[in-house]
Amino acid sequence: MPTPEPKPLIRKAAEAFMAATLALMVIAVFSNVVLRYAFGTGLVIYEELSRLLFVWLVCMGTVVTAHENRHLSFTLLVDRVGPRTHAVMGALASLISAIVLGMVIKGAWDQVIAGLHSHSPVIGYPLSIAAAATLFMAIAMEVLLFKQTILDRLRPHTGK
Repeated sequence: MPTPEPKPLIRKAAEAFMAATLALMVIAVFSNVVLRYAFGTGLVIYEELSRLLFVWLVCMGTVVTAHENRHLSFTLLVDRVGPRTHAVMGALASLISAIVLGMVIKGAWDQVIAGLHSHSPVIGYPLSIAAAATLFMAIAMEVLLFKQTILDRLRPHTGK
């Protein structure tokens, strides 16, 4: 059985960030449940915090999934075409993905700018922090798409 490749430091950092985010969300939500059940009240701060953490958790998980190339895909058609058509369809899919991610980057950037002067109602953090999660996700996925589409194809295959 082959030994698994060691995880890159950035991957370990992403997983640690996701674990910490999830732990904080569990603590916040569980505390609120206990407070509501035992005392009939809760902390609104925890609700807002768990929403913000959830947004970052989903965006970071999306990037990790894209890095592993594990997003859902529908390959019924592409599996039935020849190698040349398969390559053309792959290039077209990559181009469309790059365009869509570019639009997401533009929209997320606009939301970050708009959120600089808007603050959350309870905690008071700038709403640009939440929008920055989408911006980070889209930029990271655009870089990964470039790496997978361009750089990996230019690199000579070693047969491994």
